[in-house]
Amino acid sequence: MTARSILICMHDFSRGGTERIAIGLAANWADAGREVTILCGNEQGGYRDMVDPRVKVVVVAPPIARSLLSRWRLGRAMGRLLEKLKPDVIFLPGNFHLFLAPALRHADPRALIVLKISNPPLPQGQSHAIGRWLFRRWARAVDGFAALTAGFAREVAELAPGKPVRMLHDPVYLHASSARRIAPSDVSRILWAGRLEPQKDFALALLTIAALTRPAHLTMLGDGSLRQQADAMIARLGLSDRVTLAGHVANIDPYLADTDVLLLTSHYEGQPAVVGEALANGVPVVSTNCSTALYEMMEIPEAGKIVGTRDPADLAAALAAVCDAPRPSRDVLARLVAPFEPRHCAKAYLDWFDALGKNRHG
Repeated sequence: MTARSILICMHDFSRGGTERIAIGLAANWADAGREVTILCGNEQGGYRDMVDPRVKVVVVAPPIARSLLSRWRLGRAMGRLLEKLKPDVIFLPGNFHLFLAPALRHADPRALIVLKISNPPLPQGQSHAIGRWLFRRWARAVDGFAALTAGFAREVAELAPGKPVRMLHDPVYLHASSARRIAPSDVSRILWAGRLEPQKDFALALLTIAALTRPAHLTMLGDGSLRQQADAMIARLGLSDRVTLAGHVANIDPYLADTDVLLLTSHYEGQPAVVGEALANGVPVVSTNCSTALYEMMEIPEAGKIVGTRDPADLAAALAAVCDAPRPSRDVLARLVAPFEPRHCAKAYLDWFDALGKNRHG
């Protein structure tokens, strides 16, 4: 069976990496001649305009907004539409959407259901016996798992024995940028990009800048529920002259052209796309040890530093060292991103979908 018809199920078009990657994959799969539909709970979130016109968007009726229990309602609502949509493959683009799988499987026993493991399978504090049992129970409805890192693949294989697991990269989507590198200055220019949510730990970024003794300026891209807390912390630490909160931007490239180093302070990540974007633009990275994928993406010393602690002083020292080191050429760092070329990654998914279908149907 070839995966001719692919259905992507996601809650909405929130400005997150999961949604952005899913929308990009949808366009690549349409390029390959597949019929692609996005089935969603509502069209809110900011990324709706990014959807390729060849990709059909279907919204459940009535629309379902995100809430604590909305995924349970969403799974049932989506299930009622499967008979009409008749997908060959149902793609769940991240851990957040695992909860949809049982209702979708009940509604359509025929379709392949695949889930991308975009973050650690069991979040911090949930690796106890009950957490493992719940994951295994929900995973019964899933036919295969796409893991972003080798570590995630091993964890899923232990949690859901017997289920096919394939390590597949997220694509790194780059803009055709004409932005030119801005000349070095006496002030170290540091960029941080992410949602202002607990996972990204904006507070650690601010504490790191406070601990940095050299002249430096931090630009923070992104927005979220913690924006007011970020404003208050900047004022409390006396960083108003050293930090700019720029909000959400559609294109990061002009900012990367005006930075010396990217700072990543997340507690955990899958495959952080912003790191790939930075390297592709010749910008080294300083990051917390938040993802095993970083060791694949930053495999040469010129790429920057992965800091093993969450001590602001250690991150500040790493920033200083990277800023003082000779700047690597853009080509040297861009070569690290080659495995994440979008068409290559999208084809790897399609090959896997087709193989799963062939194995399932003999």
